[in-house]
Amino acid sequence: MSSRWNILWAAPWGLASWLAVELLVFLPLFIAGLILMPALIRFAPVVQVESRVNLGQQIEAFRWRWAQTLFGNWEDGLLPQWWVESGGNRYSWFVRNPICNLRFWPIVSTLPSPSVRWVGNVAAVPADGTPGWFLAWQGIYVGFRWQCASWGIWAGWKLSPRDSQPDAPRDYRYFGLGTACQIMRF
Repeated sequence: MSSRWNILWAAPWGLASWLAVELLVFLPLFIAGLILMPALIRFAPVVQVESRVNLGQQIEAFRWRWAQTLFGNWEDGLLPQWWVESGGNRYSWFVRNPICNLRFWPIVSTLPSPSVRWVGNVAAVPADGTPGWFLAWQGIYVGFRWQCASWGIWAGWKLSPRDSQPDAPRDYRYFGLGTACQIMRF
């Protein structure tokens, strides 16, 4: 299959599959979380467990597996200390990082791989506002990122062209690439 055909297939498929996950999986769980989180925060037992991403770091998690799987955060826990110090609480943390654990779910999420293909003018857009863009895909998962000096967007799965390199730096993304619908300011 030619590279041109891959690009023509990736963009519309990426939009359709991303919208399906956002509307059929994420949105219903987010709405349920907005309603259920106040009760879970008040009544669900909380335990200290090891972060699935930051090994060696203890985080707060719901003892009830279903609540943790759907509404918890296996990376940073229910309430990171830095969020408390900035005036946040468990509910506002959920609203900031809703349904965070979807990135650990098979099918809904993917992992970085040398099979990632991409087009664009940069191999990875830095977080400092350096202008650039890319469209990256891996099978059914497609992600797009664009930014100028003051703002940017990331939509689709959080794939990056750097994932195609076998020696790419390992970070939190190697535990699962969820979807993104972000507008960023620099």
